[in-house]
Amino acid sequence: MNTSQFTSNFWNIYIFVIVIASFLGLAWLLISQNKVKGDSTKGGQVETMGHSWDGIEEYNNPLPRWWFYLFVLTVLFGIAYFILYPGMGDYKGVFNWSSSNQYEQEVKVADAKYGPIYQKFGQMPVEALAADPQANRIGKNLFDTYCIQCHGSDAKGSRGFPNLTDHDWLWGGTPDKIQETVTNGRLGVMAAWGPALGEEKVKDAANYVLSLSGANHDAARAKLGDAVFHGPPANCFTCHGPDGKGIQGLGPNLTDDTWLWGGTEKAIVNTITNGHTNQMPAWNTFLDKDKIHILTAYVWGLSNKGDAAAANAQPAAASQPAAVTDEAKTVVENGVVTMYFASGKSDLAANTSEALAEVVKGVGEGKTAVISGYHDSTGDAVKNAELAKERAVKAKDALVALGVPEDKVQLEKPISSDGGDTSAGRRVEVLLK
Repeated sequence: MNTSQFTSNFWNIYIFVIVIASFLGLAWLLISQNKVKGDSTKGGQVETMGHSWDGIEEYNNPLPRWWFYLFVLTVLFGIAYFILYPGMGDYKGVFNWSSSNQYEQEVKVADAKYGPIYQKFGQMPVEALAADPQANRIGKNLFDTYCIQCHGSDAKGSRGFPNLTDHDWLWGGTPDKIQETVTNGRLGVMAAWGPALGEEKVKDAANYVLSLSGANHDAARAKLGDAVFHGPPANCFTCHGPDGKGIQGLGPNLTDDTWLWGGTEKAIVNTITNGHTNQMPAWNTFLDKDKIHILTAYVWGLSNKGDAAAANAQPAAASQPAAVTDEAKTVVENGVVTMYFASGKSDLAANTSEALAEVVKGVGEGKTAVISGYHDSTGDAVKNAELAKERAVKAKDALVALGVPEDKVQLEKPISSDGGDTSAGRRVEVLLK
């Protein structure tokens, strides 16, 4: 029941009456305009509308038949729609449709399709995940959807919003700290000291802050500002540290050239006078832990590209084991069967049938086997894509040979079939949905 009905059922009746009255009004209009008053095209006497312009008059002819029946069909469609779907007060319709129900169904379909992929990446360490090409693309998509509004498409931020590509992190730039920030959000508050200090002391403090970073400043004011910075009533050092190098989670480093709100004397005076409040929203109520983990890896990789590349160079760093030799190999990890191939080949490894045993069992329990083919980034891109598809088909044939019905095997093209420039890119992944 609509919550408004606890006080009144007026709006339910109001909407219902308007809808019914609209249909009755349209029906009356169609019937009244369908009376044949004559036909000027056949020489009959027809009334005019009483309008005349330079001797030209408008005949009072009935609607053309095709137009009339088109209106009738529109009315019939409207009636059918309001029977099947909500639109008349609290009436839910035969299908009991609602936007929230449809959203939930679409989310379930998306979770079934992409959930295993997110789950696989959710179990990888951040350093390895940041180096995985597919995970990196997913992370960028998440960043472009939820983060660029504040941090920019290049992640370099803007006035009031931090740069994510450097190593200046107020709340910490380690993987666990970044994940904590994305998950729970942050609230940063710089108090307004203008009323307590007054205009002159604010300028003294601003010049002292400028002196900490080696910027141009008034030396006399900076000397006076030292006392403001370290002594009451401001006591700036409690957040920024006695040396001005900042305290994680409290106040930023004032000795470098990174300024969130501007590093000019005017900007610093404004900050000290009026203060600032910044809030990073918490995403744990909107994104699940696997998506947050992937997004964390992407953000961490923005300022640690060298470390991510080093992790990618280590064969055991990623969850998908790299094929260290140019030969076919099949492994099972986290419920995903991964088949690696020799360069330019589509031959399956000898242990493939054994590795597919759990997939066959899962299909027998009502699930569907989903196969995605990848290729490395070396050589001709078109031929590589054809080879990736050929390898996926070979995997499907292997499942069918083991007794899996063809309609229970789905070939799914991944977001990008380019698996990178290593031998681990030449692979086919088989998972259950």
